[in-house]
Amino acid sequence: MTQTIIRVRFAETDQMGVAHHSSYILWCEVARVDWLNQHGNRYKDFELETGISLAVSDLHIQYRQGVSFDDEVLIKTKLIEAKSRRFSFDYSLIHAGKLVAKARTLHTPTNRAGQAVRMPEKYFALLAQHLEPL
Repeated sequence: MTQTIIRVRFAETDQMGVAHHSSYILWCEVARVDWLNQHGNRYKDFELETGISLAVSDLHIQYRQGVSFDDEVLIKTKLIEAKSRRFSFDYSLIHAGKLVAKARTLHTPTNRAGQAVRMPEKYFALLAQHLEPL
């Protein structure tokens, strides 16, 4: 599991001063890329070397409590599924010690043409060693 801290930016809030629901998706992306970086797999380098992207093929978010401008949000990220054609990450978003949202993303490796492909064995092994099933 990795931990990433973000601070809610003013541009991410809505008219009520609460972080817009779409911001949580971006925060999960930041946390996922950070997870990869912290495990020695820079996503940018992976894409350049393999020509493969990890396309989001499914996304679920359960909102529990709002956060506001300048609030600090801790995102705990873990890889919960690793197969040759799909990966799944779990996210816990926490503010002031309280769980404010839970999220899960499913990713499909795709080539530059957008076709699903198998993850190269080298990278599959690197990711799979950090698997933390629920």
